[in-house]
Amino acid sequence: MHTLLDLVAFLRENYSHEIVRSLLLILTLLIIRIVVDRLLAASSSVPVEERRRWSINTRNGLFVAGLAGIGFIWANELQTLAVSMLAFAAALILATKELIMCLSGGVVRQMSNSYGLGDHIELGTVRGRVVDIGLLSTTVMEIGPNHSSHQMTGRALTFPNSLLLSTPVIRENYMGEYVMHIINVPLAYEVPPTLGERLLMEAAESVCDPHVEVARRHMEDMAKRYLVDIPSVEPRISIQPVDEKRYQLILRIAIPARERQRIEQAILHKFMSNCYPIIKA
Repeated sequence: MHTLLDLVAFLRENYSHEIVRSLLLILTLLIIRIVVDRLLAASSSVPVEERRRWSINTRNGLFVAGLAGIGFIWANELQTLAVSMLAFAAALILATKELIMCLSGGVVRQMSNSYGLGDHIELGTVRGRVVDIGLLSTTVMEIGPNHSSHQMTGRALTFPNSLLLSTPVIRENYMGEYVMHIINVPLAYEVPPTLGERLLMEAAESVCDPHVEVARRHMEDMAKRYLVDIPSVEPRISIQPVDEKRYQLILRIAIPARERQRIEQAILHKFMSNCYPIIKA
């Protein structure tokens, strides 16, 4: 009991100003966070995605401001402590290596603009739509399973930002509202490749025709904005042998990013109904 009272008296005598300023800083940041959250909640006319972006940016900004403020308030004490605890600091760095790597990954993401809220990304085995970006980790709503589907699975996946330092990020909707989509169709050699190619092209053209002109204008705008080469927006098919029993048709189309699943299924249904008609007894 006496030891606790002595500690309180020591802190009050030597660090009272720093403690008071630290508490005022924390209280101010909490009030700002509460006010911003209430303003966002009351702004029903603002899209949910925009409000979520403001909430995340505010949270991260206040966290950084808090760390900087605490460091500034306790700068002299921290400098004195660092001189006498150099060995401890080195051990602490080793112990928090993963934490530092996560922070570094967050900086890399911010500087390179690897992805943002709402983007569809693939990172290693993780594939989904970004719903939260923190200083240490990123959360996505999973899309899948694997690349054969483009629907939400209902699962949320969180990965540390340290993965950004060693794993390439694939942003599926980099081209904006319209994307280049690939459909792989494996077929047995019982279906002649020329016939399969013709039927798949007919199905793709009939389904994608309403989107071709809009997709072409969109891709031209993206080429001017980012100074990149753009692929042709008309459907294209490549034939690739797999083994002695089958081959696959690789179809590339330009379609709205939000309708990938629907358009892919429409093309496959139309192709399969023409390629494998009902056999009447």
